[in-house]
Amino acid sequence: MIAKMYFEPCVEPYFHRDSYGYRPGKSAMDAVAVTRLRCWKYDWVLEFDIKGLCDNINHELLMKAVRTHTDNPRLILYIQRWLEAHIQMPNKGTPISSND
Repeated sequence: MIAKMYFEPCVEPYFHRDSYGYRPGKSAMDAVAVTRLRCWKYDWVLEFDIKGLCDNINHELLMKAVRTHTDNPRLILYIQRWLEAHIQMPNKGTPISSND
């Protein structure tokens, strides 16, 4: 939680306004509400499948992004250790991607 409290304000301004996942002050219901409004405004749909997205994160690229937004060595170390942790719940976590 301490890492989140420190790092979140550093990266929050860079997220797209339509990004709702795990964002402060935004929820899945907010995303549904915006989607419902836009259904009446546009006559096209963009659909994609994000299943497994977080299971295939390239750790080197992620850490490069982290270092872009902080130079705090402890925060960088904690995030790196979380990514490399060998304990993993079924269908959860960020194992090393096949992109490495």
